[in-house]
Amino acid sequence: MTRAIQKRVSGSVRFNRTWAEYKTGFGNPKDSYWIGNDVIHQLTRGRNSSLYVSITLTNGTKLYELYNQFSVVDEINKYRLFLGGPATGTLGDRIIDTGNSVTNLSGMSFSTLDRDNDRAGFNCAVYFGGGGGWWYNSCRHANLNGQWSPAVWLAPWYPTVMSSGEIKETVMMIKPH
Repeated sequence: MTRAIQKRVSGSVRFNRTWAEYKTGFGNPKDSYWIGNDVIHQLTRGRNSSLYVSITLTNGTKLYELYNQFSVVDEINKYRLFLGGPATGTLGDRIIDTGNSVTNLSGMSFSTLDRDNDRAGFNCAVYFGGGGGWWYNSCRHANLNGQWSPAVWLAPWYPTVMSSGEIKETVMMIKPH
């Protein structure tokens, strides 16, 4: 069964949230939401799951990327992300094979505006995401939880999507194999 773990539509729900909010989830599943890191961990624990990322642009174009392996560990381990490829799709792989080891997100811990778990000398969640929680390295080429404002949420999926002004909707879905 495929489950949406993240959905964003036109910035109707703010994603600059605390660790506790990302832990339990927030928003409205009919519109925009984050299912919660505890739930993501439970859905992927001990299972071989895939991750499907979709971005629909304002011009109606739908782009996607599929990762064959996806899991998130528990809160004690800072919701560390594990991904495996190969990735396929029309977005381009900006999470694993970024061409730059400091933007590869596999193995990274989750960061929020109040919990800095990235490898940069500053909090990437605040600096690049406007407080949006994500698995930052130092920092990223992909971040679907940044602040929905073209002046702040830069390069949600570099270089394919360079500002939130291009985005109509984002969706992250997981499916057990």
